[in-house]
Amino acid sequence: MNRFFIGVISGCLLSLFLPIVPALLWLIFLFCLILICIYYRLFFVTGFCCALSLWLWQVQQHQSHTEQLLSMSTPWLTGQVASIRQQDPQFSRFLFQINEGSLKGYLLRLRWQEAPHSLGQGQSWWLKLSCKAVKAPANPGSVNVEANAYVSEIIGNCAVKEGLLLDSHWDHRQQLYQRLLSKIGDLPSFSLITALTLGERPFSDELWLGLQATALGHLISISGFHIGLLFGWVYALVIMLSRLHIRLLYCRSLAPFAALAAAWYYSLLAGFAIPTLRALVAMILAVYLIQQRRRLSYSQSWILVCGLLLLLNPLWVMSISFWLTLYAVALIFLFVWRYPLKDRSQWGVIKHALKFQALMTLLMSAPTLLFFHGIAPLALLSNLLFVPWCSLLVIPYLLFALLLELILPADMLWHWQLAELVLSPLHQWLLAGAAMDYWWLLPAQTVFSACCVALLLIAWFFLPAALPRPRLALLMLPFVALLWSKTEQWQLHMIDVGQGTAILLQKGDKGLLYDVGPVYGSFNATEAYVLPYLHFQGIRQLDYLVLSHADSDHTGAFVEVINAYPKLKLIADFDTGFAQQPCSSLPAVYLDALLWSFRSQIQHQGGNNSSCVVAINTVGWQSLLTGDIGHSVEMELMQLNPNLRTDLLLLGHHGSRSSSHLDFLSKLKPLLALNSAASNNAYGHPSKEVLGRLALLQIPLLNTAEQGAVRIEITARQLNIWPYRQQPLPFWLQKQ
Repeated sequence: MNRFFIGVISGCLLSLFLPIVPALLWLIFLFCLILICIYYRLFFVTGFCCALSLWLWQVQQHQSHTEQLLSMSTPWLTGQVASIRQQDPQFSRFLFQINEGSLKGYLLRLRWQEAPHSLGQGQSWWLKLSCKAVKAPANPGSVNVEANAYVSEIIGNCAVKEGLLLDSHWDHRQQLYQRLLSKIGDLPSFSLITALTLGERPFSDELWLGLQATALGHLISISGFHIGLLFGWVYALVIMLSRLHIRLLYCRSLAPFAALAAAWYYSLLAGFAIPTLRALVAMILAVYLIQQRRRLSYSQSWILVCGLLLLLNPLWVMSISFWLTLYAVALIFLFVWRYPLKDRSQWGVIKHALKFQALMTLLMSAPTLLFFHGIAPLALLSNLLFVPWCSLLVIPYLLFALLLELILPADMLWHWQLAELVLSPLHQWLLAGAAMDYWWLLPAQTVFSACCVALLLIAWFFLPAALPRPRLALLMLPFVALLWSKTEQWQLHMIDVGQGTAILLQKGDKGLLYDVGPVYGSFNATEAYVLPYLHFQGIRQLDYLVLSHADSDHTGAFVEVINAYPKLKLIADFDTGFAQQPCSSLPAVYLDALLWSFRSQIQHQGGNNSSCVVAINTVGWQSLLTGDIGHSVEMELMQLNPNLRTDLLLLGHHGSRSSSHLDFLSKLKPLLALNSAASNNAYGHPSKEVLGRLALLQIPLLNTAEQGAVRIEITARQLNIWPYRQQPLPFWLQKQ
């Protein structure tokens, strides 16, 4: 059986590296191969082929149903609201599960302007929709939206045009949420209460920052930890109950099922989020093994759980949270195996628990470095303090308070006021963490270097004492040192902000930012993409913020950047309401880069042609950022600077046909053109005319709609270019 599930894991991992999705006819070949392997008892190959077959079927089904949805112009679809809606200033956002036709069971991510106030989870609607493919800006450190759509079975992003209510009934989760909102919505810890009971996190920006600062996000998001904790608590309580009287001995046999029922209800409250579903499967497996009186080794248990989960849904292999959970489970098994509890006194148990928490926090630093590019200095202290606090008090009491809410009269508040007291230390700690310098930024690392770090730490702490652990661990240090970049080189980043512009010039932890992306209604690219990108790239000191002109797709929420970097100098030629300097005041030298700025002397009325143009020379390579200037200003620029040349050119006005004319491009002679535009944007950027001009002059183009964020490392000898969409796994998803 182990060989079969190892084959399943191997097949799912291989799917990440496939360059394309094979044709559906390959299922026939794989099915025949499975039959042959079963006959010859080749269990590893059987599991391998089963995983690939299931993966291929699910991917092909997802793609075909997505194409079917997009082929409908404005479909009317019947379905059920599948999540508690998130309310923005102009839109309501929620998930919608289709319950008719060939698309039945798939989810849509909906946006509804002026949605009814009564809209809630569990209601049935007949909706007229306008749908687009699931695609979003792609930046390092952000969620892979396309991969997440496959994992969550989401086949489209849609806007609601019209709707007809079929069933107004809210489900149990929505009713509880509305009841809590009306009763305790004004409590300071309301967002923490709903996060830990219903999986809804209406957090303020300050609270999100505090969660990052303290590395306690895993406590606030309902996951396998919470489901397992409740399972353990209920199991222990039922066992204790069975010891009270001989007539209650039968409760012992019911303990696993009572614990499983409690875990199922908690998952229901959390909306059956994917982490809770995975935990439920693991709990069901545990109950089955208990009933069968079977004992497995730690390695067998890990392989069985991992293989069974991937067999149920091979697409979970694309989920980062899935592998983080399995890594954490493997560490728990290693700790229990390597450091068994010998001293069962109260002090001995406390020391053992503290040692476990310290090691877990330290060993989880490797994936934290890989995915989040740094370490929270408060992580160890936060986890030592609040993991026990939440495990032993907060989570059990909140679930008990929720049970009281279902029993007590509707006007009773004392149980939630007590919950506020219980949560107060955690809430205050998060707010304090948000006010601190909360992140130690470290050089970027690869998957291989992260594995080396993890193996180094595991070897140090978990190898038997008889083996030369320090020597084995130290042998890995050179690999880590070689894989980590140490030099501070110039980098130019084109951040993927959708239909807008944001360019970062970086050296070390210092930078200059040119535009901040768009704000359209409730969509704030500055908050969603630009600030996280600056954080991910390790920008501690932003010296200059240049706003090319006043259009909202360039100015975005620039105030948030000023708040994050209060010492920056704001460069703008329009009134911002803040202390600012004109475009012409940019220094001639920034660090060791040469800067030059230009603004049209003809266009004084604002608009696209008033854009601040910035030329940057770094170690001999020239970059030209043109804002939204049109052809007339391009000609003015060339007349005043007839010898101007550039190696990297940001196309004017996102590739509009009114910019980047043939004579302008031919005189500049760029080696590479850059363009920032959204996928399937309504403006047709970049235009066919501009693409034709670039093709005629044989100038390659990197466009954020296809490549995602683009990072260009500038050295004296060459330009090293990393388009983000060409780097992350799975490879086949890059072809979509």
